[in-house]
Amino acid sequence: MNILGFRDRIKKMKQEGCVFTFAVNINSSELAQITESALVRLQAVVSLPGFRVGKVPIAMIKGQFPSMVKDEVIEAAAKAVITEIIKEHKLTPVVSPGIKNLRYEQDKTLYFEVQFECNPQIEPRGYDKISATRKTHKVTEEDVEKYLKQVCEYNAYLKPVPDGEGVSGAHYVIVDYDAFENGVKVEGSSVKGEIVDMASPQTIAGLAQAVSGTKKGETREFDAPFGDKKMRFSVTVKEIKQKVVPEIDDNFLKEAGVANVEELKANVCRLLEKSEAEKTEKDLLSQMEDALIKANPMPLPPTLVHQETRELLELMKKRMPADNENFREETFLEKLKPVAERNLSLAFLLHHIARKENINAGDAELKAELDMALSRLNTAEEKAKARELFENRRDYILASIVENKTMDMVKSKAVIKEETR
Repeated sequence: MNILGFRDRIKKMKQEGCVFTFAVNINSSELAQITESALVRLQAVVSLPGFRVGKVPIAMIKGQFPSMVKDEVIEAAAKAVITEIIKEHKLTPVVSPGIKNLRYEQDKTLYFEVQFECNPQIEPRGYDKISATRKTHKVTEEDVEKYLKQVCEYNAYLKPVPDGEGVSGAHYVIVDYDAFENGVKVEGSSVKGEIVDMASPQTIAGLAQAVSGTKKGETREFDAPFGDKKMRFSVTVKEIKQKVVPEIDDNFLKEAGVANVEELKANVCRLLEKSEAEKTEKDLLSQMEDALIKANPMPLPPTLVHQETRELLELMKKRMPADNENFREETFLEKLKPVAERNLSLAFLLHHIARKENINAGDAELKAELDMALSRLNTAEEKAKARELFENRRDYILASIVENKTMDMVKSKAVIKEETR
């Protein structure tokens, strides 16, 4: 079909951000040309009793397969129109164009609207000499001591108290209990082996107070509200344990692979310094990204925003417990949308800066990235999967390398103020 014959039938209706809408109004003579081409294509595939494929008369196809003819006509017209619009208006669609408000009358007229979501076209600015502050935190002896204390707490364990010792506020108690209403045991209320931290609030009010001072094997009863009712609980102490926090002794030092406390603290200091340096650079990078986005506001394709938001949600769901009762998808989608918009804005912006500054990446950099990934892997199977991943995601990885190089360039030109916290 020669779309040039009715190019003037295509009219740009509106542009909202990077969403373009065009109206297409094809009259009867133009529709006849499209229909004739569609019927010829259908004749090559349609079969009817008494006719071989390719020999069914066009008039019969038109009469017996009106729906098929309609679909073929609309598809042919849409393809040709979309190609012409993209070429004529230099559009860069990021998703398949959408057809809406379709009106079709056989042999008379065809009207539809085409909607394009395109890459935002911007002239990047404000990426030269960005002002940012590198906020460095100097690791202190107090930081090292705090970290070691946390490590000791993490490695704490519970051990039984001496026989005959009663429950105190510093203990962890393993209990069984039942609930009764009006002297009758409530069905399904039995709980076995619950761990009670005597220093923390309890799910059942009064439980800690009830077992305070008891010894292993003893039973106490107490009254407590449960929902909108008042219940009597019978609780039996099965075990009494105390938390033991390991000391930094010879055994601790041996497990840590150091000769003495000084070496241990030096190692911890280096670890904290590395962590702080990473946090500092991450914060510095975030400041630059925020400055870039602020200096270059841009419209975003709605479908891409939606897709990015959904991908972020799926990542979040993988990190959450499967039985999380508080999860509300709509709430999280609303919260994640600004994150998705920030990610997309930054990606588009870095793409435009890279193009303007002629920053690119090739096979040598891709190989260096692969070699680095392979050096961190141990088995042949892992390395084979890495090579396959790099091959399948070649374009994505190259784009990521370009983004990193572009951000490095921006950082190299930034005006950075040093600040020690």
